[in-house]
Amino acid sequence: MKKILSFLSILILPLSFLFSQEAKDEAIKKDVFETYTGRINATKVRMRTGADIQSPIVKQLNKDDLVLVTGEENEFFCVAPSFDMKVYVFRSYIIDNVVEANRVNIRLQPDLEGPIIGQLQQSQRIDGHIYEKNHKWMEITPPKNVCFYIARDYVEKVGDKNYLSKMLKRKDEVTKLLNSAFFLTQDECKKPFNEMTPESAIAQFEAIIKGYSDFPEAVKQAKEGLSLLQDTYLQKKITYLESKADIDQAEKEKLLQQVASFAIEEKKEITVDKKAFPKGENLNDKMKFWNAVEESLFASWHSFHSEKNVDDFYKEQEINCFALEGVIENYDKNVKDKPGDYILRKDGKCVAYLYSTKMDLSKLEGKEVNLKGSLRPNNNFAYPAYFVHSTK
Repeated sequence: MKKILSFLSILILPLSFLFSQEAKDEAIKKDVFETYTGRINATKVRMRTGADIQSPIVKQLNKDDLVLVTGEENEFFCVAPSFDMKVYVFRSYIIDNVVEANRVNIRLQPDLEGPIIGQLQQSQRIDGHIYEKNHKWMEITPPKNVCFYIARDYVEKVGDKNYLSKMLKRKDEVTKLLNSAFFLTQDECKKPFNEMTPESAIAQFEAIIKGYSDFPEAVKQAKEGLSLLQDTYLQKKITYLESKADIDQAEKEKLLQQVASFAIEEKKEITVDKKAFPKGENLNDKMKFWNAVEESLFASWHSFHSEKNVDDFYKEQEINCFALEGVIENYDKNVKDKPGDYILRKDGKCVAYLYSTKMDLSKLEGKEVNLKGSLRPNNNFAYPAYFVHSTK
């Protein structure tokens, strides 16, 4: 009997060991958090540096904003920093983008009183550059282990971890498409009817309306822009035909009915606060001319972004700006509607027209430069035109 019990115990021990190991493995699996894309389901949702309501606020998120949820703590979800976010470290501890001390604080703002959101260790390599507004600090991309916190109740799962990058790519596409369509519209609306070619702008607006229903605000703006373009086109057509004296009353009435059908319901009169746009007193004569052009572009953009100001106008463009490189030359030809006062040459060939109200490009003449610029109407000249925001 003792031999039987001994034999059974030999069998039972390994089995109990296996069961306990399986339980451990299951517990480990439960502890592994699967990263996913979450959508904010309310307005003015606060993102904090810690998993409690006393922690400093990083920013406020709007309804339908997307976040990458990487974990959970207490009643909060951990979320990754946004792809374009920057944080700050004191420059004295960084040499050639390598950390030279242990436990170097990463701060939310370039200030010793700024909230600490993490730490860097000695020999760690970072991705950053000297902060332009305060050279004592470096502006860096947040390390991968940095996360922020949002209360659970305000986040709902909408896709896997790859969904966010797909949507960010689509957002970038629709933003560029919308900006392009509005600038084309601005350019077309300046022309007389017999020179207007609105097909390209119309096609871009329609592409947004049909292909980007997952961005309702962009679709709304595209519909408004399309309505404005069609309204202007028909009004100019009426004026043009009347000037030719070959339009009868029936045709005119038909055109007017078309104009009415394109009008936005309860359209409000568009007004632009002139104080919102810089006067440009400190600009040279060339820059003052382009300041008036920029004011006109801002007025068109502002009519569809009434809640935003001129800083938002340029910030949105800087996010989507183009990298330009070459040698700057003065463009002093006396031609009508020239799209810039300077040209950019690369390998001896002209590649773009340039102008700026943010910087005096005359100081860069003859120099090899790297610029950040946004597309502007090129008035049917041979090369694209750009507004220059800054040098790299």
